[in-house]
Parts: sequence; C-alpha cells; structure tokens
Amino acid sequence: MKYAELVKQGQLKLFRSGINDHDYDAWILVEKICDISRTEYFIKMHDEVPLDIEEKYFRAIEKRMTHYPLQYIVGEWEFMGLPFKVNENVLIPRQDTELLVEKAVEVIGADYYVDKQDINVLDLCTGSGCIAISIAKMCPNTKVTGSDLSEKALEVANENANLNKVDNVHFEKSDLFTNIKGKYNIIVSNPPYIKSEEVEKLMPEVREYEPRMALDGDADGLKFYRKIIDECKEYMEKDGYIIFEIGYDQSEQVKELLRQKGFTDIEVLKDLSGNDRVVTGKRRQIYV
Repeated sequence: MKYAELVKQGQLKLFRSGINDHDYDAWILVEKICDISRTEYFIKMHDEVPLDIEEKYFRAIEKRMTHYPLQYIVGEWEFMGLPFKVNENVLIPRQDTELLVEKAVEVIGADYYVDKQDINVLDLCTGSGCIAISIAKMCPNTKVTGSDLSEKALEVANENANLNKVDNVHFEKSDLFTNIKGKYNIIVSNPPYIKSEEVEKLMPEVREYEPRMALDGDADGLKFYRKIIDECKEYMEKDGYIIFEIGYDQSEQVKELLRQKGFTDIEVLKDLSGNDRVVTGKRRQIYV
C-alpha cells in the first residue's frame, strides 16, 4: 500500500467511526508511526509503505476508532512548546491550561519578583507535571513543587521532568496540602472542577479514558477550590498569589470564595474562545 492510500483509508475508517477530527488524527498517526513529516509525506506519497509499518498504523487506527484518545496512542503531547509523556494515569495537557502558566510567568516576571531568587511555586493536582515543569523551565529563578495524590501520575511527572531536563522542580505525593511543608510565593492549580453529573455527559475520549479523580469536582464542581482556599494561608508568603484554572461558568463563585478569605486584586482571564478560564488573587498580609 502506498502512503497516499494509507492516509486516505485511515481517514475514512475514523470518519465512519464518528471521530470528529478524523482527518487530523489520521495525519498525526501517520507522522508518528511512519516517522515522517508532512513535507516528507508529499515526497513519498506514491512510495510503498513497509508492511510492518502499515500493520502498526492500522492497529493504531483501530484503537482510535474506539474513541481511545489520540494523545494516549502516540504517548506524548505538546504543551507550552514542550513535550510531555501522557497515559491513562494523567489528564491530557490542553491549550486552555497554557493561560494559567502564562499568568504565573507574568507574575514571576513582575517588579515584585524580578530580582528575587528561589521564588517558591506550588502546583497542586499536578498530574503529568505539565504546569509545574513549564513554569520551572521558563523561570529558572523558581523552585517548583508539584503535588498529586496519584503515585502513577507522579511517575509520569518525574519522567516528564527528566524528558525536559529541568532540575528546579520536584514532586510530592500529597492530598492537597497534607504532606506540603514550607511557604510559597505562588500557588497554582488546575483541580478537578467538573460537576459529578456532568462527567457522564463528557465526550467518550474524556469520560471513558481520562482519570476520573482528575475530573470530578463533586456535586457543584467547587469542592477543591473551597478546600485549597480554606487551607492555603498556612502555605503562602505575605502578598503571595494564587492562580486557578476554572470551568467556563465558575468565575463568579471562585471569585467570591477568594473574597471571603480576604484575597485582593482578583482577576479573571479569558481563553482563546472567550470563556472565563483563569482566576487569580493576591493574599492580603492580614488574612481572614
């Protein structure tokens, strides 16, 4: 079979299986499994595909036809321009979450921190470590701690730290603050925030394969925001910042939780789709 036919058949199989991004997914699988770029493909499109590569490609297509996530099939995904290993033990890094990292980097680069070394950053519910590692990579004057309750997620996070060659990040097993020591200038988190009843309505790629403990935010989706905001005062430096990713309809509720605990300079940032996506706040020296 020639490369052109390989792509066409892959796209058709995915289309018939109801995969929304069938063309894109078939292309990605060709690039990863055949180890060729788009440019190389157009040069080789009328060449024969080695039989072992053809068989490997269609095995991947068949897996994707079940709605198994593309990212888990290829085993790696890009976030903030960096590669991250992913599997069923971690959430797939998403572009929307890059806004949280960008805000953290902005805060670290602000006048208050510009000449400060060893800025301590805590990433709660770190998962794959994509947030913690990205901050550590982009801000070498930080010491970043990532925490997660899942040992298997932390294995992936440590692998990703090695993959991206960052040595100013480390990971701890902790149920939020349970095993956390010290104080931090910045606390970031992309916690589980989907309402329990809404999890069942998610697309099958998410509902069936991504870890539920990283998705389910309890009945109202706010369980982890409440707990983090209630407990964070013991772990924040004076004038420290907290930065959350939120669901598109949660900004007012999270803002109010922050106000109740005396946070100031509360700000909501929108993602590229125009949805509320990140909430930030600054701790008062006198904490409620």
